[in-house]
Amino acid sequence: MENEIIAVQQLIVEYVETPESSEALAEEQFIEMIAKRVEELMETNMELFFNHLYRMDVSEQKIFRALHPATELNESVYITLARIIYERQKQRLESKKKYKPKDIDFWADDV
Repeated sequence: MENEIIAVQQLIVEYVETPESSEALAEEQFIEMIAKRVEELMETNMELFFNHLYRMDVSEQKIFRALHPATELNESVYITLARIIYERQKQRLESKKKYKPKDIDFWADDV
């Protein structure tokens, strides 16, 4: 389980430029760290923030729902967006495991 958490965190670190760690942080701690970076990007470079969301293939509907002023949130918009990012990366990791291609050795001598 810890290896899976580290793998998800490494996927996110690649995009949102959070400090990389070899140890798994607790999920909530990591979400808070993502939220800080989300806040920073939204305040300084919204275009880059949306570019990251696009590259991570985060659902536009979920983003717009979180950003819509009429949406009632139980937490800050930054935490909500961080959760969306974290959950999407968990889904991507699960998909990679599920649809992992079989090893194909194109260079085999027995052809």
